[in-house]
Amino acid sequence: MAAIGGPLSKERQLALLKCGAERWNVFRREYSGHIVLYYASLEAVQLAGADLHCVLLPESNLREANLAGAILERAILRKSDFRGTDFRRAVLDGADLCRADLSGADLRGASMASTFLKKTNLAGADLSTACGLTAAQIGEAYGDDLTRLPGGFARPASWTTTMRLVRAVG
Repeated sequence: MAAIGGPLSKERQLALLKCGAERWNVFRREYSGHIVLYYASLEAVQLAGADLHCVLLPESNLREANLAGAILERAILRKSDFRGTDFRRAVLDGADLCRADLSGADLRGASMASTFLKKTNLAGADLSTACGLTAAQIGEAYGDDLTRLPGGFARPASWTTTMRLVRAVG
């Protein structure tokens, strides 16, 4: 695919993503550079095990997506909608999730070392067995009483008040 003169158009890349991880990963083996897909509409896409490292998907809709075991290392996912998304065992190390909505997402077993979570909505998310998280990361995010944190993490006192404000404004 890279032999056609470089990376595919945005439309062709989105079409490949919608076909699933197997076809996408063949493309990624041939083209491992940065992929830029602003405002992508990928609701409920099935990308378990997909190689999405260094992909730029800001302000995109991946609500209810299956990203279990996906590699999202150093991906830019700012302001994207991941409500109800399955991130079990995904690699999110160094990913930028600033202002993303991960409410109700399943992040059990996900690797989140150095993941940027400033103003990320974690309401109702399950991070109970996520790896690599720090108290500072959790403190920069929003959460609620339904957010499940790894053992040893204190729920920030600001979460309940903050989530009421976010819901009222949002």
